[in-house]
Amino acid sequence: MQRAPALHPGKITPEARYGYIPGLDGIRAFAVLVVLIAHLGFEHIIPGGFGVTVFFFISGFLITRLLLAETLTSGRIGLKDFYIRRFLRLLPALYVMLAVTAAVMITMGEMPGLWETVGAVTYTTNIVAISKYLTGAEWLAPWDHLWSLAVEEHFYLLFPLLLMATARRPATALRVCLILCGLALAWRLVNIHLLGFPPGYNYVATEARMDSILWGCALSLSLHVAPQWTGWHRLIGWVPILAAGLVLLACFLIRDEDFRQTLRYALQGASLFVLVLNLFFFRSVGWTTSLLEWPPLSWTGRVSYGLYIWHQPVLYFSREYGGLAEGGAAFMATGVVLSFALTALSYYGVERPLIALRRRFGSHVASGAQRVEVSGLAAETGGQAK
Repeated sequence: MQRAPALHPGKITPEARYGYIPGLDGIRAFAVLVVLIAHLGFEHIIPGGFGVTVFFFISGFLITRLLLAETLTSGRIGLKDFYIRRFLRLLPALYVMLAVTAAVMITMGEMPGLWETVGAVTYTTNIVAISKYLTGAEWLAPWDHLWSLAVEEHFYLLFPLLLMATARRPATALRVCLILCGLALAWRLVNIHLLGFPPGYNYVATEARMDSILWGCALSLSLHVAPQWTGWHRLIGWVPILAAGLVLLACFLIRDEDFRQTLRYALQGASLFVLVLNLFFFRSVGWTTSLLEWPPLSWTGRVSYGLYIWHQPVLYFSREYGGLAEGGAAFMATGVVLSFALTALSYYGVERPLIALRRRFGSHVASGAQRVEVSGLAAETGGQAK
């Protein structure tokens, strides 16, 4: 007699499969809107950095699920095609943004910094940022937010190799992910308490932030490896949701810098593990999916990559060249309207025309309810596309 699964049927299958994941674009919209609102002048009350952490988590969850599905359907991970898909998804829109913003700066008599430019085009902005933290050098381009894309791309240069090495033993990949989460926390503690690195290091360094992505990877692997684990019921329900919510609230309220640069990221990752699990498998919160699938929110999630990369230059130009006071009504209105306008141009003029080419390298991008996209972030992430 076959044992019933410990997980109740949810919005997705526990085992990794291709297919549209309801609510995921809405979560991305929430993440990018948190970042945008914070940068509009509300950083003192809106945790913009948490939006990036959510992007990291969702990216780890989705890409792991898609790579596992690829392993199941084809017996292997096509590493070359994976990298090509990533670059086709991210590079064209990024390079268009960099070219346009650099041209505007030059027209206004301002030159982007050499190292800022090198970092932006090579996914090493976080390394450039670290060097500036250590030297106190001035930042010379509106591209410092691209540090998160750098973290993701560094991570995904190596993570598929782990899944390839453990293709027949995904439980081993899960254990490695959890060990790496612990090591990332330990490294942050060493940086702060022994090495005396500036706090910004732990915020942008790839090895210090990799657990924000790994918690999402761990959720995909856990569901795939152990759908019948009897312990799932202890993580699903109103009590786990409340506990995870209170932990997140504490992360926002505790202002101690040591906590914020060490334990905060680990606690946020664990909390997101519980909350996203419940979103998919706790029937009593099924109504949240309808909210997350609200068309304007879903569309914002699909274009979140473009909105992320464009909003910071728009706000920079509005302030530096437009003379608009940060936090003022004109600044916020201009920032929102121009950011969404340029995002739409990027999405429909640069990103979507490349879908056919991405499919040639194994992408499962589709339209409507069949959409499956994987994006970068810094959200680095617009829609569910691979």
